[in-house]
Amino acid sequence: MTKDKIDKIVDRIMRDIRIGLYQVIVLKIVTEKQPIHGYAIRKRIVELTNGALNPSESTIYDTLKKLEKLGLIEGYWAQSPLGGPMRKYYKAKPIAKPVLKKIFREMEELIRNIMIG
Repeated sequence: MTKDKIDKIVDRIMRDIRIGLYQVIVLKIVTEKQPIHGYAIRKRIVELTNGALNPSESTIYDTLKKLEKLGLIEGYWAQSPLGGPMRKYYKAKPIAKPVLKKIFREMEELIRNIMIG
């Protein structure tokens, strides 16, 4: 198998992993930094991961829509604090923190089992 073929396979698998990971990261950011808008979430992800993750705007907004649909966050329109245009801000619903804790526990256990196994 060629290096190019291996790289393409790894890239595809890592893309799928990132999609799920974005949901967890965005939920964590919204629970910690609420209210927050999409651009600030994107910027925070880049900061938290030292640039290793750099999601597109569409990835952020698709993730936010998914989290809203799951009932974990809610969005609302409000004036920008500096008098700029209206922005959609997001805040976590009360169920978000316990869901996030459970996700982290399950991820930790899964990683531990993979590393030991």
